[in-house]
Amino acid sequence: MKAYDVSRMKHRCQFGVYGNGEMNPNTGAPVQKFVPQFSLWFGEYSQTINQQITLTGDNLTDTKMIVVRHNEQVNQQQLVKIGDTLYRVNNVAGDDEVNAFDVITLVRYQKRG
Repeated sequence: MKAYDVSRMKHRCQFGVYGNGEMNPNTGAPVQKFVPQFSLWFGEYSQTINQQITLTGDNLTDTKMIVVRHNEQVNQQQLVKIGDTLYRVNNVAGDDEVNAFDVITLVRYQKRG
């Protein structure tokens, strides 16, 4: 995707994984938490009605789409933290052209267990 106004990229998010954090002082066991790996500027991306229906058909609720400058580090095994909310990366519509952008579909993350 090439046609995106860079001035709309005014939000910051963190990409990372859910993994071992600090040790629990009472048990000595590692505490599972979001571990950031890198952060990027992003802009909001409006879904078309067709995209909303497709996501609903796939039983994906609590979705959000964002736009970032093309970045090879972004993949579907990551989580994204925006504010205090965690999302998992559901899809990356990448474009590796010069000055291109990636559209990333996020789904609110539900911790298992």
